[in-house]
Amino acid sequence: MKLLGIEFEIKPPEIEENVSGEPAEVVKELSLKKAAHVFQRKGSENVLVIGSDTVVVLDGKILGKPKTEEEAKDFLRRLSGRWHTVYTGVAFVSSSEKDVFVSSTEVKFRDIPDEVIDYYVENYHPFDKAGGYGIQDFAAVFVEKMEGDFFTVMGFPVGLVWQYLYEKGWWKIAPKREVDKGRT
Repeated sequence: MKLLGIEFEIKPPEIEENVSGEPAEVVKELSLKKAAHVFQRKGSENVLVIGSDTVVVLDGKILGKPKTEEEAKDFLRRLSGRWHTVYTGVAFVSSSEKDVFVSSTEVKFRDIPDEVIDYYVENYHPFDKAGGYGIQDFAAVFVEKMEGDFFTVMGFPVGLVWQYLYEKGWWKIAPKREVDKGRT
């Protein structure tokens, strides 16, 4: 959101995350639940709440957020040398609208040696990351190829979010945004 020059607050939702079912539907449902829950707590006429959720899918099965070091290492061993799909759902809730979209990206990991998997889990503690990795940290080196949007894998497809906000009139060109100051 900072990249888009939008003022925002982070308000974590307090919802139960059930990650079973068809992946695209799971991320749609969870992102909408998150946004609706925060809107109910914060809601006002001029507030737009954006919620997102991401899952990693390997062989048709969702790999959620690992609960233990061993589960995180198991996820990464299973992903090693393989293609998987990352789905991110983004929901928008305001007093006048509820909308949601899903973006997916195909990711192929290199073969990852066990000692590198151990190092990653022990040093990066990926327990809040779908599939047990964060592409924005050291796990970026695991990626051999990608077909789709990097930001979808990060968990927030910023280009698609901007497009939605622009088309709906939530993002407008301002005379001088804070992020633009100092640029010529």
